[in-house]
Amino acid sequence: MSSITILMTLQNLAGVLTLAGAIIVVAVVIFVISSTSKEEDKDAAKHKVYSVRTRYFFGLCLVLIVGLFISLRLLPYPRANAVADETVSIVGVQWFWKMANGERTTGPLEFVGSNEVTVPAKKNLKFVVTSADVNHSFGIYNSKGVLVTQTQAMPQYNNVLYHQFDEPGEYYVVCMEYCGQTHSYMVGKIHVQ
Repeated sequence: MSSITILMTLQNLAGVLTLAGAIIVVAVVIFVISSTSKEEDKDAAKHKVYSVRTRYFFGLCLVLIVGLFISLRLLPYPRANAVADETVSIVGVQWFWKMANGERTTGPLEFVGSNEVTVPAKKNLKFVVTSADVNHSFGIYNSKGVLVTQTQAMPQYNNVLYHQFDEPGEYYVVCMEYCGQTHSYMVGKIHVQ
């Protein structure tokens, strides 16, 4: 057999396969058109799809609620009813921290504190954090530069943060929210003994 004969038979085979495929596609289209032409079938199909979609939606909601309930209980944060061994008052002011042991009894502007505070290790501490002017973010970093804990310091609002330092050492308080021109110098120090 010559190469032209082989080529013609391959072309014939391709043509026959293409024709067969086209006939199948046309048959499927005709079947779909004829089966969807009845009005009552459309309504029944629509009702069936909507009922499946409704069951799927409520099932998905149930799975999400159960998943959130389980996962939120596993978070490593202390419970809201934590008992504090000691309280530390924190006031953020552009561009320094005022910190002192004990409850704050004055307003944020009148509060007298230092940029450094000493706290005990392995004790449950309650940080009461506020701001005298703009929003700040009270972030505590260890000596390796790893964020240990944080909360917002907001004017006219006290955020309560419970934390226990497991290791003694020097910890740094850094403002994590841009608060003005010298924001990057707003650093305090916590001595944990």
